[in-house]
Amino acid sequence: MSDRRSTCEVAIVGAGPAGLAAACVLAGKGVDVVVLDEQQTPGGQVFRGIEKVNATRPSDLNPLGASYGAGIELVRRFRESGAYYRPGTSVWEITSDQEPELALGLVENGATQMLYPRHIILATGAMERPTPFLGWTLPGVMTVGAAQTLLKSSGLLPGNDVVLAGTGPLLYLYANQLIGMGITPQAILDTRPSATWGTYLSGLNALLACPGAVIQGSRWMHDAKRQVEATSHVTNLRAKGDDRLRSVSYQSAGRLYDMATALLLVHDGVISNTWLSMSAGLTHHFDSLQGCWVPDIRGVGITSRESISMVGDSVGIAGAEVAMLQGERVAHEVLGQLNDIGGAQPLPEPAALKRQRRLRRFLDRYFPPTSQFQLPVDDDTIVCRCEEVTAGEIRSVAARGCMGPNQAKAFTRCGMGPCMGRKCAATVSQLMAQVHDMSVGDIGHYRIRPPLRPITVGQLADMPIRHGPSDGAPAAATIYDTLAPGENPNR
Repeated sequence: MSDRRSTCEVAIVGAGPAGLAAACVLAGKGVDVVVLDEQQTPGGQVFRGIEKVNATRPSDLNPLGASYGAGIELVRRFRESGAYYRPGTSVWEITSDQEPELALGLVENGATQMLYPRHIILATGAMERPTPFLGWTLPGVMTVGAAQTLLKSSGLLPGNDVVLAGTGPLLYLYANQLIGMGITPQAILDTRPSATWGTYLSGLNALLACPGAVIQGSRWMHDAKRQVEATSHVTNLRAKGDDRLRSVSYQSAGRLYDMATALLLVHDGVISNTWLSMSAGLTHHFDSLQGCWVPDIRGVGITSRESISMVGDSVGIAGAEVAMLQGERVAHEVLGQLNDIGGAQPLPEPAALKRQRRLRRFLDRYFPPTSQFQLPVDDDTIVCRCEEVTAGEIRSVAARGCMGPNQAKAFTRCGMGPCMGRKCAATVSQLMAQVHDMSVGDIGHYRIRPPLRPITVGQLADMPIRHGPSDGAPAAATIYDTLAPGENPNR
């Protein structure tokens, strides 16, 4: 039975490396912390299923890698910290800055509730960058991240005919994990372009800063390419089949290839998951290097709303080690913002964090987003898989004067499906920016409105209404508060 209390001092959204690290610090200082997690166990995407793997499949820890095994200690500390953990809980709303109280709308065990914290820390992590190309909606085409999630949570492995395509460290990490578990992929199709001399110089800087990480990454690539047929500079990737995937075609060095397979796993890096922060009205900007929207941050994690902080990959992709370091630092910063917790200041920036930033700058340059996925050349490529809207349709409405993704919804329904635009937003904005010869920042992003998760009218009707907040502020308004006395709310 979950705790249905409606208040806390700090609510942390996300139980990945950043959220768990922040929770441990705050709970250790006696702060009433509630950690909200859509998953059933802590760890986030990076340490997904770590407790189960450690308890029931310890032999898998070695092939999954030391960076994954590091999550065991973090999760153990969190379990012992005293922070209150609410698994299986989705956030469907953060009240706007126009509301009298800061509140989170939750769905837990099929019931809705409002939680009223004094401060919110968003540690929502990252999501895989969308990879639209011809045939990507066929059954048999998945992302590497989804396949790795199945591996961590359930021990599921693909067959030996699996093909990996795309770019990014995760592509080669997963290939090595498969090889360590006895599965040799049929091929690796690397879409990364040739690196420039400037990139290699950045790599030297990263090697000096984080030699272990650079050597490990190089070993992943070398070991994978030594055991798997790897093709570099792949372009024109296409999944082919009728009712499901039958083969993969691609070009390399001016030649066209076709390879039979029943499973294609694609990856093009990860981007910050800012859906919740955008819906909360926080100020964001487009990061052209990482190819995604990120929040405006000052200090360690202070956003444009003083009562909401952000930390981890949701602020900018930097990896699990940085997320944990920043999680601890943002916790101390939040302590200083809570009126009754004294004047604690953020921890000083450790040298390890500065070194990790040098590594990240190199990785961003060495594994840039694939242009084929960012701006699909073929107009028949489906961009919005929910509503089956193509790249050609987006270009067409933009050429006829549509100036942004929100206006494009009225013409195409793009972004109005079940995923609410999560899988097409970045591509749509970039396509429209291309047509208008404008920056993505000027074109803008979808306006994100609650509910961010599907909820029913019945769930809303059954939601407890808070009357008389403890601090004396007026209760958050409901739709019924706007009705005249005796007015029928159903009209």
